Amino acid sequence: MTLAIDMGTTNLKVGLVNERGEIISLSSSAIKTISGEPGEAEHDPEEIKNLVISLSRQVLKNEKTDEVRFVISSTYHFGLMMMDEQRKPLTGLTLLTDTRSQFTFPEFLSVYADDKLYQKTGCPLISQYLLPRLFYFSKEKKELYKKAKYFHDSKSFLFEWLTGEWVTDFSTASATQLFNLENFQWDGDILSSIRLSPEQFPGVADGTAFTSPLKKEICDALGLNENCKAILGVYDGAALSVGLSDLKPDIGIINLGTSAMIRVPGLQPVFDKNENKRIQTYAFNKSLFLNGGALNNAALTLEWMRSNLFDFNLEDLSFQASHNEPPLICLPYLTGERESETGPYASGVFFGIRRNHTRLDFVRSVLEGVACSMRYIYEALTINKLEVKEIKMGGGGVNIWQWPQLFANVLGVPFTISTGKEPALVGNAMIALTAGGVYKDFNEAAKNMIRLEKYIVPDKSSVEIYDRYYHFFKEFRESIGPMYEAHAKLRL
Repeated sequence: MTLAIDMGTTNLKVGLVNERGEIISLSSSAIKTISGEPGEAEHDPEEIKNLVISLSRQVLKNEKTDEVRFVISSTYHFGLMMMDEQRKPLTGLTLLTDTRSQFTFPEFLSVYADDKLYQKTGCPLISQYLLPRLFYFSKEKKELYKKAKYFHDSKSFLFEWLTGEWVTDFSTASATQLFNLENFQWDGDILSSIRLSPEQFPGVADGTAFTSPLKKEICDALGLNENCKAILGVYDGAALSVGLSDLKPDIGIINLGTSAMIRVPGLQPVFDKNENKRIQTYAFNKSLFLNGGALNNAALTLEWMRSNLFDFNLEDLSFQASHNEPPLICLPYLTGERESETGPYASGVFFGIRRNHTRLDFVRSVLEGVACSMRYIYEALTINKLEVKEIKMGGGGVNIWQWPQLFANVLGVPFTISTGKEPALVGNAMIALTAGGVYKDFNEAAKNMIRLEKYIVPDKSSVEIYDRYYHFFKEFRESIGPMYEAHAKLRL
């Protein structure tokens, strides 16, 4: 069996998964977000450690721990923790919702505004990556930055705590804007521009193959056999991709959760030829790349609405094309977005509010806004000749009963949804069991571990309606783009 850890920006999940892909036991907990100053969003690393121990103990409580052969983790992108010379934390782990780097982003653009950075790293010029975050600290937190000698991402932090090995994986490193996709190393020239060097960052290895023994104290705390191996693993979206599709080429994978992403596996990195760089490309390993894009704001916007505006029951919502005319339009960008033109300064917008709009219209407009934003990225893939034959979807958002159908109608393509629960945990186990030699490759693991799926076909009449809706959405989004930067500078 595999003890699989999935550390997301909102929740931490631990599951015990067997070689048939069955989740024997599962436990999860929300992770508290620290926000002590404007724009700050961090996790406390000590809370992460305590949660991993407590959730793992709950999962293993009634199980035969001697049957657990592997421990593996998937973690989120954009985590940054600075450490001093004694490797003691100076900060928490930043999240994708940390927007402090937006404060210095105009200056950042003046320094890095060319295509070389994108071509080197696969990361467009947006504010969420670690490079603009470090740039922010170097400009606005100079004393703190001087003390920083070593740097963790979310994967290297967790793996070093579990094993003592200071290492991260390709899929996490390639989402930093510091990692060179041509030579698979930290880029010395980029790091020198912020007065840092590759030696200050963890080693980088193939997360599907790198293994290390667990620390004795971790084995003792969890009651695991000391022969239990830790597998490095990949970032959370990549683990979910494995658990949904076994990374077959030309199969699009959508993860719909707090954030959302669409990735298409390929043998080569793909770069957006459009001036607006909507495609990010991440290395899964040295021979496979995950090309696509992502949204910071998916279910996150629903959570914000419920917490700050009004409550609602998603089970009661009707998604029939019976909108009040003209419809309410939502740009659900509470924490900026990840394409290079409007994304860094983007914020949320409700457009076209009228007296007869109800709570239902507001909630539905958020769901539609997320789906239309995903089509915006999907268009970039097709324009850049990245063939997508089929799309598979997973994540917590598929449990919102008509959201997958809405996605199919907006994108105009069929979807398949895994009937198995927690595909990221299953994907983690597939990686561990393949790395451990139980299965020869992901294809064999998938045949034994991925559950049957249900098929969602676009509704023809709704496709026509949402096609008109999307083209207005796209024109509105692009026309308001220049106002975002001006608004970000506005202070009263």
